[in-house]
Amino acid sequence: MALINCTECGREISDAATVCPHCGAPVIKDVFCPKCGTKVPANVKFCPTCGAEIARPAVVCNNRKDKLVAGLLAIFLGGLGIHYFYLGKNTAGVISIVLTICSCSIWALLMLVQGIYMLTMTDDDFYAKYVDNDKTLPLF
Repeated sequence: MALINCTECGREISDAATVCPHCGAPVIKDVFCPKCGTKVPANVKFCPTCGAEIARPAVVCNNRKDKLVAGLLAIFLGGLGIHYFYLGKNTAGVISIVLTICSCSIWALLMLVQGIYMLTMTDDDFYAKYVDNDKTLPLF
């Protein structure tokens, strides 16, 4: 086990860590091109030297919510905010219930549209908007 510096705060952390214990930033490991072996920046999709595609390892996270379940809950029970409760956004769920009552169920129709939108967006976009970003309150 070795110590490396966090790319965000600069403090020393274990190379086995997945997130920095000091600032919470994800630890980005060195990425190498599978074709030519060149060290490449962590945010590129293709090697700048040879043009080969850089495969990213799948991130395994136990708190990932299923996009299909969230989308179907929004379509069928969106007026009750069930999809928000499923995603862990309890405040948005309560607001959704209140808006459904106050708008005579017009809000439930908007949640139907949101459910279709959830099902058609990419997995990365879904997780960025509804799961990973806990600081925002996406009501639509």
